Amino acid sequence: MQKHHGHFTNLKFFSFLFLLTLLVTPVFAQDDEIKRLQQKIAELELKVKKLEILLNESILIPKSDTLGWYNKKNWRKLAIGMTQTQVNEILGEPIKIIQGKKILWYYPNIYGGIVTFNDKGYLVNWNEP
Repeated sequence: MQKHHGHFTNLKFFSFLFLLTLLVTPVFAQDDEIKRLQQKIAELELKVKKLEILLNESILIPKSDTLGWYNKKNWRKLAIGMTQTQVNEILGEPIKIIQGKKILWYYPNIYGGIVTFNDKGYLVNWNEP
């Protein structure tokens, strides 16, 4: 009878060890996975930051030789009655257009940069940046 009891105790002990191994192994695997994911997140955040810098630089400075809206001399070429095409050729594409009774073109500058057209598409007003 004692022999059976010892065998049963050994079986309980080995079952306990087996279950403990099953529980502990995923914890170590999860730690490694968490560290790997944290490193990946840090790499992606750095890439996003670099892309945001590139995007801001590309939005703020036009690619044309005349520098479009960025050049104050171009704003001073505007004249009441110009068409949208004429203004576009001088200032370049706006970053935002709002259509209503009047048409507003916005250029990316914290100090302004708004062009206003009437409902027929002719320039009626503007604010230089």
